[in-house]
Amino acid sequence: MELQKFLRVLYRLMLEVLKYLLVILTLALVVIVFGNVVGRYLFNYSWPWADEASRFLFIWVILIGAVLTNEKYEHMNLDILVRWLPSMSGRILQITSQAVIVAVLAIIVRGGITATVGNLTFDSPALGVPYGLVYMIVPICCTIMIVQTIARMIRITRELVAENRAAN
Repeated sequence: MELQKFLRVLYRLMLEVLKYLLVILTLALVVIVFGNVVGRYLFNYSWPWADEASRFLFIWVILIGAVLTNEKYEHMNLDILVRWLPSMSGRILQITSQAVIVAVLAIIVRGGITATVGNLTFDSPALGVPYGLVYMIVPICCTIMIVQTIARMIRITRELVAENRAAN
């Protein structure tokens, strides 16, 4: 039981770190894009690395934001069918949809690992950053989302079992 508590605390700490990282990266993205726009239109000069940096930051912001959104189960979804179905059928549909999400995320993790490893030796032209370092956020975030989704599936299954026991 102590291991579970430790893992929960570690997980919560990771989410807090991701929140702060998201704020920092978003702020950097805004500063770089705004500074480049001002430089381009007021001074007829733009930073040669700004487009590349903003693209890389945007990738990281999107994926970290996806992890934080998935944690709260705030992604857009169509749950009208789940609400219309009886409780048991709705929960089974939820579990099935979560299983499909895990499968898709696993495919993305595999592709992300391939892209990361395959591009560690290729540097971006303006920043000189290995593309593999940019792409590594894909398998990291998708793996976290797999864990979140499996935990959600377990919670839904437990609720389903509890409802079944209460009904009998």
